[in-house]
Amino acid sequence: MRMKPFLWILAYGALWARWSLGAENPPPAHSLRTNDIIALIGGGSAEARARSAHWETLLIAAHPGHHLRILNLAREGDTVFSQLREVNYPSPLQQVAAAKATVCVLDFGQGEAYDGLQHLEHFAERLSQWVLDCQALGTRVLLVTPIPLTRSNPPPIEAYAQRIRDIARRQNLPIIDVFEAAQSQKSLSIDGRKLTESGQAHVAANALKPWLHGLVVPQTDPTGRFPEASWEALRQSVIERNALWKAYSRPTNWAFLAGDRTEQLSSRDHLDPKIRWFPKEMEQFVPLLQAADQKTDTLAALLTRLTPLETAR
Repeated sequence: MRMKPFLWILAYGALWARWSLGAENPPPAHSLRTNDIIALIGGGSAEARARSAHWETLLIAAHPGHHLRILNLAREGDTVFSQLREVNYPSPLQQVAAAKATVCVLDFGQGEAYDGLQHLEHFAERLSQWVLDCQALGTRVLLVTPIPLTRSNPPPIEAYAQRIRDIARRQNLPIIDVFEAAQSQKSLSIDGRKLTESGQAHVAANALKPWLHGLVVPQTDPTGRFPEASWEALRQSVIERNALWKAYSRPTNWAFLAGDRTEQLSSRDHLDPKIRWFPKEMEQFVPLLQAADQKTDTLAALLTRLTPLETAR
């Protein structure tokens, strides 16, 4: 049977992302399992986290030896209602299924809040359906509240954040409360809407605290860099790995790879037009991604040997 146009990239993604999942007892709510594959789904604020990499850095540092694999599937403009994609490009849920993700982090509400309070219940219904759809794929689900806006005449972000908390409580889901972590911190924002690099670091350290198991996180400088070399080395490694993942999973010339221009001459071998050179070339990313993941694991193990834990109070 011939593979559907977009499935090749998902198949290779599963090869490097899913290493070996051993059966474990269900963990506490704020725990991650060894070999978890974590899919981040949402809009622009979720996508931006891959660029600063503070979230991934802290989670990986707090779980040395867990071999966490974090896939950012978020895109600017995505909402619970709509996720526009190129021809033949897989939906977020198709990517979750093909990568065999074990955890879905749903980060919605920022853009939807601009629709006002009149659409709040519609948003809640769609987010609840997202939870069910992810759980139907066998994943655990975490919810994220949106970033509070400090600009004049902001949309009702707080009401949307509270509705997300209500859904989490009703469905017994863990929640990463970004709204609470960033509230009243105007200096963390670029324009009252987007976080600065140091803002990303501050919010990550506070919102993810239940998942960090007492790990002491150093404060970053205004550019978001950690002063400790071991911490910054891990973050830079994650940034490099995220760039590889984006180039692999979202090539700019997707139309020639698996979209609606695969029959063009430039998409095929110049000597034998039956041969598609582009998919074969993309396979080169797989060992690069595996090596990048191994590097972050090594740096995380080194860092945690040097980083103290908070003492119980």
